[in-house]
Amino acid sequence: MSLEASIVKGLLGLHVVAGGIALVVAPMAMVAQKGGNWHRRWGKIFFYGMIAVCTTAITLGILHPARFWLALVAVFSFHLVASGYRSLYLKKMHRGLRPTRIDLALHGIAGVVNVGLLIWGLAHLILGSINTQAVLFTVFGLIGTIMVLNGVLKFYRRRHDKREWLYGHIGGFLGGYIATVSAFSAVNLTMIQPVWLQWLWPTIVGVPLIFYWIWWLKGRFAKGERLRNFADVRIK
Repeated sequence: MSLEASIVKGLLGLHVVAGGIALVVAPMAMVAQKGGNWHRRWGKIFFYGMIAVCTTAITLGILHPARFWLALVAVFSFHLVASGYRSLYLKKMHRGLRPTRIDLALHGIAGVVNVGLLIWGLAHLILGSINTQAVLFTVFGLIGTIMVLNGVLKFYRRRHDKREWLYGHIGGFLGGYIATVSAFSAVNLTMIQPVWLQWLWPTIVGVPLIFYWIWWLKGRFAKGERLRNFADVRIK
């Protein structure tokens, strides 16, 4: 076995292991007491697992240019998770906290990739090339672009909802988990047809649930409910 083949095999093994860990621990974080120690532990394992998943996917895409599109999808996935994680450090936006260079770089890189995905997908669909990549790039590119715009615009709003960090955390981490389930489905649930549906059914099911959960929370807060009734929040 050549050196390159050994590297690819090792990266693929790490990718599968990290993806499996992320797939398992995310639901454990969801059911744990929000903000509690175990919620934080499982959440961090999920976050670092996703770092490994995305890093190996990007590296494998570079080594195999024909599958580089998967590396672009990995950037889309990582942006969701990373923005959800960074939201935890932006709890004082309503008090004048400004984004760091890390936040701007995260959204900037993701913006370039997601807009590129969207343009590439739309161009192929308009030209009549309706295939799996075109559909996925259009959907993921659109969602990613909206997430980037929302993330950047909230940095410069004059008025802030003091709980917007919570909505960003929920949307980012759950969005990242949907991406993980999508990858698992594409590899293992090949009985689902057409192929693009193997990738997109988690999005079709999960995104409305995320919006509903955030809408429900906003409604409860509007009625005077305290955040501490839902989570053990530590504002730093």
